[in-house]
Amino acid sequence: MPTQRAFAGVMVLVGEPFGPFGTMMPVGHTAVYLDRVCADGPLKLRLCEPGEPQGVVIARYHRVGKIDWIASPVMEFLYASERAEDIPTFVTQDLAWERRQRYRRQYLSEMVPDGTEKDKQTDEWWESAGVAFNRRVWGYGLETSREQDERFVATMNARPNVHAYAVRKRNCANFAADMVNLYFPGTVEVDKWADFGLMTPKQVARSVAAYGEAHPEAGLRVVEVPQIPGTLRRSRPVRGTAEAGLKTKRYLVTLLMIQPEVVAGCAIAYLKHGRWKVGDGAVVAEPELFQGSMQSAAVGGAGVAGGRGALR
Repeated sequence: MPTQRAFAGVMVLVGEPFGPFGTMMPVGHTAVYLDRVCADGPLKLRLCEPGEPQGVVIARYHRVGKIDWIASPVMEFLYASERAEDIPTFVTQDLAWERRQRYRRQYLSEMVPDGTEKDKQTDEWWESAGVAFNRRVWGYGLETSREQDERFVATMNARPNVHAYAVRKRNCANFAADMVNLYFPGTVEVDKWADFGLMTPKQVARSVAAYGEAHPEAGLRVVEVPQIPGTLRRSRPVRGTAEAGLKTKRYLVTLLMIQPEVVAGCAIAYLKHGRWKVGDGAVVAEPELFQGSMQSAAVGGAGVAGGRGALR
């Protein structure tokens, strides 16, 4: 039976919002997973070697010194572990910090040396490891060719990796959109109605899904990475900008009292453009999928077969 990779070449990862900032801005976080590309240190990329455990996640951060994006091995990014068997089944705040500290010392010690891990200018480094401790993550992926991956790696390595974050025009979703558009030009554009011109994680995922539905040959994959059980608070649903205005109580109540016309505008924008739901049709992705070599996984019929690459 012919075989193919059980996962996508490029996948947008949309993390659900959590914590105080997630309550204030319930749009979530976006990163990009590449299964044939590996991290050459935290600031450079390279193609993975044959048989090498596959994958890197790159994402833009607001405060990690003077850099723009970090490249994290996919298992470390999701679980702060190198092997599936080492992933904790129950996470506490202390355990999460311990695992992230180990990751920092191993991968980020030059950028965030001991004693600086809580400094304001670098204190977002921990969001590049153990994401599934705090968030449920949704993935929207498309197949790529090796030639596309080679061009992507060359392009990213040639660009200056210097701080660029700005909430309106250069946020994490803008970065993910740019990464997708390097592979598939023009795929992701801002929704001027439902998001009032702000690029959001939901819009990036929606655009990838729309491209995959319009191009069946792209092999659209939609997966869910569950949040690991523990004492950390559960993450909340991903929302667009207009949707957040309608479904976030603190905003809705205040706006109804002082500017009800804004609520009406949000309702119109949401009903016309924003009702797409993140996660529809997703299949749960087990950790072994990210740890194993993608070339060894097989797809047969309508399901996924082949040991370590299986989706369950």
